[in-house]
Amino acid sequence: MLDQITHLFRLRTILEQGSLRRASEKLNVTQPALSRSLAQLEKYFGQQLVERHARGVKATPFGEKVLSVSNRIERYWEIAEHELRTEVSDEKTVMRIGGGPVWRSGILSSILTELQIRYPRNVIEFTTLTYGKALQDLREGRLDVAFGGVFNDGGSSPRFERIKLTEVTNHVMAREDHPLLAAQDPDISPSSLLAYPWIVYSELPAYREITQHTVAEHIGGMPDIRFICQNLLSVLTILQQSDCLCVLPSLSVQAVNSPRIVPIPLPLRRSTVDIGMIFRTEIGEWGPMKTLLELCRQKFDIIEQGELDPTHTGTARSLVGETEIGQP
Repeated sequence: MLDQITHLFRLRTILEQGSLRRASEKLNVTQPALSRSLAQLEKYFGQQLVERHARGVKATPFGEKVLSVSNRIERYWEIAEHELRTEVSDEKTVMRIGGGPVWRSGILSSILTELQIRYPRNVIEFTTLTYGKALQDLREGRLDVAFGGVFNDGGSSPRFERIKLTEVTNHVMAREDHPLLAAQDPDISPSSLLAYPWIVYSELPAYREITQHTVAEHIGGMPDIRFICQNLLSVLTILQQSDCLCVLPSLSVQAVNSPRIVPIPLPLRRSTVDIGMIFRTEIGEWGPMKTLLELCRQKFDIIEQGELDPTHTGTARSLVGETEIGQP
């Protein structure tokens, strides 16, 4: 088994370098040794893994599949090796976490801080999800866990564990002392929103559609869009400092204060999307992974009770709209 793993890692370097010569220089292994590794793997799998051409080599379709699996194996070996060597080594390992914009807005800050305290030998690498690649990055070990909306890999793959933590609702948002709210009128006319400038939050493409079309259907006219902004922090800052309105998911404003960002109470239909975490089943028993899941469940149990969610006013209605899969 260990021999096969060595051959798989050599295959990855060959394909990454694009030639046996460059792979030989990188690994400090002779080209004949690399050729033997390739031959043994192809004999073992019964299929060709690489195609040779004038400029070097490239993977066959089956070779790409083998490469994907070998990347995942290497990541699992890194995690297992660190776990086994913890008592005799001070080396740190990296936990790779990807998050959509709602998660990066501050929801995970306290969770990741506590996780690092409990596992001081872990370095937490918190990155932005690349939409359309999240599942592939998980599958190949570039991510260990992803936080976002509903993930769909075309079926219920046993490779992935999906945990729903909560659901988010879209609202028309404004600062808590916005003129629309200062009047304390429980029956705000939808058409009154036409008197104020709007922000389109463009990091999530669905929100442009919601603002330009779905909102227009409810307020009886096209919103006066003054900002199109990709960065969530910038959107929240503009909302705090102006009379602008914006469609945002409820959890994205959880950490905002002075002034808070709150929903406009409008009689609009509900629009919710399940959000949570997804990770490879083989790392489900890894200590940091189990602790991360425990901390997330604790946090969202509190949020669902309304103790941490500033949008929990009891009077707000939700805005209809489609949230792109995997985005929050």
